[in-house]
Amino acid sequence: MRFCKNVKQETREFLMQQLKEYERETEMTKEERRLLHQWVASGRSPYDNGDYIYGAGGPLDFISALRTAQELQDWFDRLSEEEKQAEINGECLQYNTETEDYVFDMASFILPDTTDDELPFQ
Repeated sequence: MRFCKNVKQETREFLMQQLKEYERETEMTKEERRLLHQWVASGRSPYDNGDYIYGAGGPLDFISALRTAQELQDWFDRLSEEEKQAEINGECLQYNTETEDYVFDMASFILPDTTDDELPFQ
């Protein structure tokens, strides 16, 4: 793998160790692997994600975040135009003029109300 010029040698060695470990423990498609290698080559850990997507246990790793973002996009794509507009008006989505696509704003994503009795970890 060819790292970006600005990634120091000691960082490269550390990231390669992380990448090997991550690839051993994570099943992925060829496309996911290609994206992962680009991510790591730029000096980032496979255990991080650039969208700051969090799960119940904290920040998601690169592949999990990639899959989560794709699931959300697939869900959105299946909505009718009226449902899409309702989501956009709810401000969970923002229109990116550069990519001409909608992007989920995870910070404003509102979870449904639950009572303490409904929480699974009690």
